[in-house]
Amino acid sequence: MKHAGRITNHHKLVKALSAYVGQELPTSRIRQMVQSMYPEFPDGSVLPNDHAEGNKSPCLCANTPQRIFERVSRGLFRVRPL
Repeated sequence: MKHAGRITNHHKLVKALSAYVGQELPTSRIRQMVQSMYPEFPDGSVLPNDHAEGNKSPCLCANTPQRIFERVSRGLFRVRPL
């Protein structure tokens, strides 16, 4: 999921959330943690569902063992082993 030497949003999420494996977090908290590490990360780009069960334009990790999140309920996600 790396593209031409740049860090993808997927890798930024993994790095920002690596200390939270197993924890259930609301989208707002995930957004705070990612933006505290990557202030340039666009607010509208923190879409946990794109890295879980999938969305209209999901990450390649969606629906695979490499996905970052398990969706617990609307707006609440468990961080999977990264």
